[in-house]
Amino acid sequence: MNTLSFKIMRYNFFVNAFIPFVTTAASIARYGLSASQVASLTAFLTDWNTKFAAYVDPLTNGHVTVNAVNGAYQDGYTLTQSVRMTIKSDITITLSSAEMAICNLKRPDTTYTAAGIPKSKPAITCVLQVPMHMTFAAPASENPFKRAKPPGVHAIGIKIAIVGTGAAPPAATDYVRQEDETTSEFEMLFTAGQAGKVLYLIAFYINSRGEAGPDSIPYIITII
Repeated sequence: MNTLSFKIMRYNFFVNAFIPFVTTAASIARYGLSASQVASLTAFLTDWNTKFAAYVDPLTNGHVTVNAVNGAYQDGYTLTQSVRMTIKSDITITLSSAEMAICNLKRPDTTYTAAGIPKSKPAITCVLQVPMHMTFAAPASENPFKRAKPPGVHAIGIKIAIVGTGAAPPAATDYVRQEDETTSEFEMLFTAGQAGKVLYLIAFYINSRGEAGPDSIPYIITII
């Protein structure tokens, strides 16, 4: 005997709950189903139950029976889906939770969980350095080989300070905030007068509300 399809078994439960529900006089009036729709649904359910009974009978479950019930499933899916979408698209009808279950419909999830303040910090690397031009990557420190930003991160904040060769490291107030970056790679251009000086670069993650996470360790490199 062929293995009974879970798809067919599940659909049998659905149509034997859904069709009797939508073809009652109250439901016909409520959902505005046409006489032809009701007749098609009723005829389909009778035909379906005949073919399904043969399908689950081990003495008749063969190739012809399986093809018959699969064909009925395809026809019935188109028919019942059309009625379900009619009900779902009618904003004047409010379905109870039980009715939603009978119609195999789900309410849209309107909940939204805002991303918290980023907890991780970028791990900065310089991926290209040519005269007066550098390209940096700022992947997540927990996975520095993956260039994508971590979940919940909207942008990358950048702060830089430039000091002369041999000068003391810059104080926190010496850093200048740059334009936020929306990708994990970004470029920086320098002037000829800055060549030979030392760049200190700090990056941090920013969520969609503009809240900043912790600063990265300063990346230190000589400008050429």
